Amino acid sequence: MVITLMAKKGGVGKSTVSLLLHEGLKDAGKNVAIRDWDSQGTSNKSLDLIDGQKATDSSSYDVLIYDTPPSLTHTSTKIAVQNADLVIVVATPSPFDIWEAEEAGAYVRSIRPDVPVYILFNKVRRATLLGRLLEDNVKELSYPVLPAMLSARECYQHAGIRGWKALDVAARAEVLRLAVAISAPSVPFPPIDPEVLATE
Repeated sequence: MVITLMAKKGGVGKSTVSLLLHEGLKDAGKNVAIRDWDSQGTSNKSLDLIDGQKATDSSSYDVLIYDTPPSLTHTSTKIAVQNADLVIVVATPSPFDIWEAEEAGAYVRSIRPDVPVYILFNKVRRATLLGRLLEDNVKELSYPVLPAMLSARECYQHAGIRGWKALDVAARAEVLRLAVAISAPSVPFPPIDPEVLATE
């Protein structure tokens, strides 16, 4: 299974999500690797520190994650979409990022009308105004939203240098929910549950 993580712009936490997903799937017993196509090389640097698995052309994996550049015009983004079994557009609850996620979804559809594409909200702070308005804001999207979201947790930043060990119990549960949600792409995702938005 090839999962392409993408975003039109930087700052939404795409590489962090790639690493968290890598760690969550690995903890669930999957053979998982990341191919880092972002010129910053954040995922590759972190994989070196946490003894993670970088993708090689000579190996096969249960799950291969493509961490793409924050660009819809970069060649590697197009290749990653062309080869994906599932595309996840990473966004924050900011209205600006929601607009960008809509454009990223349209880009995917223009290249691969057949591939499932979902929006993943990252850095969610449910007690803030943006967090409370998220349920209303997602109604503006033309693409389905994953029912599993990632909260704004400091330990997620530490995971880049310590891996799964950096995550507390609540964070691990949240990452595993995400891993489960995307592990069965043939099963339709349910519509977003308002109770998911109301709980940490």
